Amino acid sequence: MLNLRLTVNIGSLHLVAAEIPIPSTLPEANMRWLGRFITQYRFAVFASLVYGAVGGITLALEPYYIGVIVDHVRAGVDLGEITRDVFLLLGLAVVTVAAFFGQRHYSGLVAYGVQYDVRRTIFHHMVTLDQGFYQRFPVGDLISRMHSDLEWIWRLLALGFTRGGSSVVGCVVTFVLLGMINLPLTLVVFITLAISTYFQMRAGLALIKLSEDVQDQAGVVAALVQDASSGIQTIKTFGRETHVSQKFYEENREYRRRWLYFKRRNEPVGMLPQMIAHLTTGIVVVFGGSMALSGQITIGNFTQFLLYLAMISNVLLQIGTIYQRFQQTRGAIKRLTPLLQTPEIRDTDASVPLTNPKGNIRFENVSLKAADKYLLRNITLDIPAGKVVGVVGPTGCGKTLLVSLLARVMDPAEGKICIDGRDVRVIKLEDLRQAIAYVPQDTFLFSLPLHENVRMGRPHLDEEEIMRAVHISRLSNDLSQLPDGMDTMVGEKGVMLSGGQKQRVAIARAVAHDPAILVLDDALSSVDTQTAADILHDLRDVLRSRTSLIIAHRIATVKDADTIIVMDNGRIIEQGTHASLIAQEGMYARMVERELKEDANHHAEEIMA
Repeated sequence: MLNLRLTVNIGSLHLVAAEIPIPSTLPEANMRWLGRFITQYRFAVFASLVYGAVGGITLALEPYYIGVIVDHVRAGVDLGEITRDVFLLLGLAVVTVAAFFGQRHYSGLVAYGVQYDVRRTIFHHMVTLDQGFYQRFPVGDLISRMHSDLEWIWRLLALGFTRGGSSVVGCVVTFVLLGMINLPLTLVVFITLAISTYFQMRAGLALIKLSEDVQDQAGVVAALVQDASSGIQTIKTFGRETHVSQKFYEENREYRRRWLYFKRRNEPVGMLPQMIAHLTTGIVVVFGGSMALSGQITIGNFTQFLLYLAMISNVLLQIGTIYQRFQQTRGAIKRLTPLLQTPEIRDTDASVPLTNPKGNIRFENVSLKAADKYLLRNITLDIPAGKVVGVVGPTGCGKTLLVSLLARVMDPAEGKICIDGRDVRVIKLEDLRQAIAYVPQDTFLFSLPLHENVRMGRPHLDEEEIMRAVHISRLSNDLSQLPDGMDTMVGEKGVMLSGGQKQRVAIARAVAHDPAILVLDDALSSVDTQTAADILHDLRDVLRSRTSLIIAHRIATVKDADTIIVMDNGRIIEQGTHASLIAQEGMYARMVERELKEDANHHAEEIMA
């Protein structure tokens, strides 16, 4: 088990501090995993390598013909032959440019295509992961992994396929041509450069951990920015701006420290080939110059050696850079591994579709545990299709947990839940969740126009259906106050709307969804009493045509339900109609009495005011 620690503090507001357990059985994101995406672009990979090989060969031939021209000029050969050599050299240059253009084109297809496919695959997988995953990973850290770490894939492939093929082939052809000119001097050059390349690769391995440390800290900084942006109202309310800024300063400084620590060790490794190449040039000048003066090689050969050394220096620098990016990308891809974990709640081969759901619900001895502690215990409940069930009880008694089991946000530890006679664990998740509309107390809205938040990605909904849902939720009362009506941008998380308006958007969204099962989880808590009464009045027609579960703290919200269940400490302790529960003189009756007193006191205060 690998533990990844992510700690983000905003002043004295401790927002994130978690040991994130990463199961050792995760599908591993590594270079072999990346290779499966690359193979989908076989033709582009092949074309890039072929163009690169052609460009590498022609580029390596250019210094050779320059040396030939130098020797021909010194020998005083016919001008026509020299002209022919010059045109041949120009032809090689044209072919080189054309080959490198093709190489860049196809390498771009590979780099951008693979990055697109990887990002799409990971995001598609992430939206299937359980809520527990998102409780372990800060949003900012996930954004960092999805953006910064994936950028390394593009950087590696763009450079690798743009320079890789031409560099390797050009290097081989260069050494072959140098060996044909003078083998002993070529061996000296080859051995010197081989030793430098070996040390560069060995040093590159030591940089992997440092690169991972930099990327981990980048995730911490991103998480801090995300949390500060999301919690800016709380930060301002508590006057913690200075503390937030100080914490960001400290984490950002740590990021800079890690980055500089990495760069100070990475740059010498990257410059090693160039330094060795300069040393090799000195060797060639000394030994090659002596050979040229003694007549063992021609001046043209000596020129070829010098030009080839400059080419080899550039080629090895490129190869070294590719190798460094390869190591850095390995570290970046490793950070994608947690995003590939298999969701605990998922479809299986035995999953069956849920067609024409009626909404008949049954809980059979359902229990839910966390850390060996029962959160729900022995829940047995029958809800016929089309009935309205109210759920009440003190805070923390398990009301929300109960309805969360319906859509398999989590699975029970014991017992089973059936919809239309089928265990929800064998129903296809998409069908199950399409059959249920859940309106939570804390509503999330997307940074989209209001009508898109109601439509929720369902293009088939027409304007009449949307406006009917808006009217039922009483959101229509506030449209005149919004600058652009239904086209108003609600801002991130609905920041442009009040709490009550956001809840009414969520209710409109659920009504427009037209589900078989409707769950309202204290969905009217931020709405004033009169508006709540109007919404419930208009919801009656909607509730009659589907199975509904209404969680509420106010008895007035559920008193007209067909059945009311009262929960306490994870159990159902009372069940019946409003009248029968009052007659029992239990917890429900006490709740009614307390609410009546509160309403009377509130009414008296209004009269006195």
